[in-house]
Parts: sequence; structure tokens; C-alpha cells
Amino acid sequence: MEKHKINASGIILFIFLLSIALFFMQMFHQENSSIKSIPQINYLIVVVALFFLNTIIFIFMILKYLANNQHFSTLILSLAFLSSLVYFVETIFAIHEPINGSALIHIKANDISIFYLFRHLSFIFLLSLALYSADINSATKNGNKKKFAVLLISLFPLFFLPIFSHNLSSYNPDYCWFFIDYSDKNESFTWRNNFIEIIICLWAFLLFFIITQTRLTSDIWPCIALLCLSAICCNLLLLAMDDYNYSVWYISRGIEVVSKLLIISVLIYNIFKELQLSNKLAVHDALTNIYNRRYFFSELESRLNTRDKVCFSIMFLDIDHFKRINDRWGHAEGDKVITTIADIVQKSIRSEDLLARLGGEEFGVMMYNTDMIQTRIIAERIRKNVEILTGAGNIYDIPEPITVSIGVFFATTPDYSASDLMVQADKALYEAKNNGRNQVVIHHA
Repeated sequence: MEKHKINASGIILFIFLLSIALFFMQMFHQENSSIKSIPQINYLIVVVALFFLNTIIFIFMILKYLANNQHFSTLILSLAFLSSLVYFVETIFAIHEPINGSALIHIKANDISIFYLFRHLSFIFLLSLALYSADINSATKNGNKKKFAVLLISLFPLFFLPIFSHNLSSYNPDYCWFFIDYSDKNESFTWRNNFIEIIICLWAFLLFFIITQTRLTSDIWPCIALLCLSAICCNLLLLAMDDYNYSVWYISRGIEVVSKLLIISVLIYNIFKELQLSNKLAVHDALTNIYNRRYFFSELESRLNTRDKVCFSIMFLDIDHFKRINDRWGHAEGDKVITTIADIVQKSIRSEDLLARLGGEEFGVMMYNTDMIQTRIIAERIRKNVEILTGAGNIYDIPEPITVSIGVFFATTPDYSASDLMVQADKALYEAKNNGRNQVVIHHA
């Protein structure tokens, strides 16, 4: 994978989130509230919110992959968020169960901790697969085999780990795994910190590899790196507390909510950016960045339908001997000539005039609300500017002087259709080329 400089915006997000986490850790480090003092409905609301946030991210990412299936890692990333939904559902049921005594509180807290641990493990597993799949070349047969293998491996965290965690909880008393310790003497819960330390190390390793392998240059990996950092902060916060209490969970879940909201914001921003690019490409020429043939004719129809006894001019320009330029200097120089002419013409017309590339070396200019004299002045200005600005020692680095032939049709009545205007302008252009090129011919009616 090509190495790039680290995205500065990703680092800024890291520092911002880390500052928030450190602030909460400092603020609540001495707090030791009882589990019974925090309304469970509040924590339930937070978990439900996280469930829907993960659902939204999963939907966005799966749609992003369907829109462009060249990025296979996006599919695996979507599965990572999908895997979390099972554990959130398990947690919601565990919280929702009525409390009838300390023993049940102990079991409830332990179940929540088990689902929390396996949610992180599943997420880390799938993110690691996504990071690995980012380097898979989809164009090769071997790449397709690797993609299939990654999909098979992803079934493990998607299906087997949730089943395993379910059987380790109180739903299966014979194999129940106690993740926290309960003291009858002071009715307190204590984390088994070694599990949290393992999660922190796994997230830290994953964050390191994401930064080194992706350099945070894509639109999504800075968000994933931010998510890794938030997970590290959340677990450090839990590790800093001596007793198990819901206040700690509120803070850590709050950090997680913020990170997920940032991811959703970035995904929405990228969607709007892609839509904007798609809309631009639909009406702009990719080489010259001016309007294309489709937009030119669509706008011509629109203006003809709305004008009211206003003079209208349509101009066709053709680069003289363009085939000779391509044959002598190559297509790269030919493209440079096309972009140069587009730039010169754009600077030679009025701001309200519309310039488009109609195809190959041919351009069109639409001039609205003009007269015959002004039309001729603009057309001659374009012709002279092209001839002068592409001469010897030109700033565009064109290998030889360029000239253009221009045909204009000037309509004084609203009786012409778009096709009529184009036919008449094309006839004027044909006449200019037949008369020796590098000249302006104007037809009018």
C-alpha cells in the first residue's frame, strides 16, 4: 500500500476526544457511588441509543459498499458494527430484567460485563479483518480467493462469539463465567482488571496498525482510528475505578456515543460530497472542467423556452488541424491544447455567457441578450486571443501556435428551435473552415 503523510484532521480529532476522556477521568476518579443509586432506565436509554447508532453506521457502510464494491474493506467494517447489535440486544434484556436482591444484581452486572467484553473482542476481530482486506487486489483471481476467505473467517465473530458469550452468561448456569467479583460484606462489585487490560492492549495494537498501514488518508479510516482511541479511553476509565458502578459506565458510554456520532457525521458528509461530485461530473467535462455537451443542449432548450423577444447567439468553435497536433505531438499534448483553448475562451467571454465542450476539439458558447456587434466583438476577441496566447514562448507551453475557426448564428426572433440554432451555427462553422480557417463567420436571421 502506498504510504502518505498522516491526515492532520485525524490527529486533531484524536486530541479532542482524548482531552474529553482525561477531563472525565480526572473529574470522576474519586467517585464511588453505589450501583443502586443510579436509575437503570438511564443506562438502558444509553444502550438503546448505542444500538441505533451502530445500526445507522452499519446501514451507511453497507450502502457505501453497494455503491462502490471495489472497497471490500467497507463491507467488513459494516459487519463489525453489525456484530455489536447482538451484544446490545443481550445487554438490553439483561438490564430490563427486574432486580429482586443482591444476588440478581450480581448476576445482572456480570452478564452485562460478559457481553461488553465479547462485543469488544468481536469488534476488534472484524476491524483487523477489514484492515487486512484493505490491501486485497480485487482485480486478481488470488484477490477474490482472499476475499472469500475473509468472509468465511468473519462468520466466527458474527455468529460463534455471540453464541459463546451467551452460554458463558447466566443463561447457562453450568458454564457461567464470572467477570466481576461481589463482596457480601460491603455489597460492592470489583472488576477483574486483567480482562480490561487485555482489551486495552488489543485496541492499542489495532490503532497502531491502522495508523501505520493506512496513514489515515482515506475518508473512513481516520474515523475507525478515532473509534479505537475512544475505546482505549473508555476502558482506561473503567480500569481507573476501584468499584463497579453505573457512573463509570455512563461516562465511558458517553465517550462511545460521541465517537459514533462523529463517525455518522463523517459518513453523511462523505455522502453529500460524493453526490456533489456526481452532480458535477454529470454536467461538466472531465478534461477541461467546463460544461459538457449534455448540459449545453439542455440549457439551450431551457433558455429558448423562457426568453421573450431577446436576441440570442450560439457559437461553435473548432480547433484548426487538431488531428495533425495529435499525430505530431501525441495525445497528451493534444489534451493540453484542448484545456488551453478552454481556458482562453473562458477568459474571453462575458461572465453570463455559457461555455461547453461539445466533443473532441469542438466547443460551444451560448450568448444571451446580446446584439450583432457585440457578438462579433466577442467572437473576434476569442479568435485573436487564441492565436496570440498560443504563439511562440506562450505561457501554456503549447508546442506550436494554435488557431480556431468560429461559426456563429445570431437569432433576432424566438421562432427557432434548439436544433435549428445548432444546424445554423454548424453551417457557419463549416463555412469558416472551408474559407481557410482562423476566421469568424456569422449567420443571422
